[in-house]
Amino acid sequence: MKKELAWIDLGLITYEDAFVIQEQLHEKCVTKTWPDTLLFQENYPVITLGRGTHEQNLLQTPAELLDQGIALTAVSRGGDVSYHGNGQFIVSPILHFDQYVKGAHQYVRCLEQVVINLLSHYQLEGKRIKGRSGVWVVEPETGEDKKVSALGIAVSHGVTLHGMSINVNPNLDHFKAIIPCGIADKGVTSMESCGCPPIDLSDLRDQFILAFDEMFGTHTTKSTIDEIVSHKR
Repeated sequence: MKKELAWIDLGLITYEDAFVIQEQLHEKCVTKTWPDTLLFQENYPVITLGRGTHEQNLLQTPAELLDQGIALTAVSRGGDVSYHGNGQFIVSPILHFDQYVKGAHQYVRCLEQVVINLLSHYQLEGKRIKGRSGVWVVEPETGEDKKVSALGIAVSHGVTLHGMSINVNPNLDHFKAIIPCGIADKGVTSMESCGCPPIDLSDLRDQFILAFDEMFGTHTTKSTIDEIVSHKR
């Protein structure tokens, strides 16, 4: 029997507000008063500093970022500095990962494969690069390997937090404020920069759910924040 998951789409929201909801969901999943959940969102522009951030990978001051409408915040995920913003699809799987895979390494590899399978639906060939997390594509204009999806997770009490982002059509100029994920010799790109026609994020979400369910052997159904607030067991 397939394990039942919920999915919730927060739409366009600040990173801080979304993370408050993520923490509430995490607590409910830890206590098993709510099912494992895929949390979707699109953030207003923000640079997040992971636990492994190196100061030199932030290339602009907070004041310079603010002038561009980009917020700055420290986060609990692993990894270095990252950017989120409009036109980027973000997924935070909040789940007991050891019920699906053997170990955090396999979990991350499976998430990468979900993205690779998702990209293939849009006629893009995603791939891994040895020693580097995330999913990469060859940008047609330059012929270079560039990152289209970044991953960064945390695990607390056996339940995951954070997750992955997929660049659909974000403002790529905003990435110039950082060395994304601390990788100086590789750039970032987006699905639309690689030739995809305009993509509705809700359509991408639905395709992601199909790819995730196929990879993890789950059945994921829609829920809402209101249901969580009113949910009691």
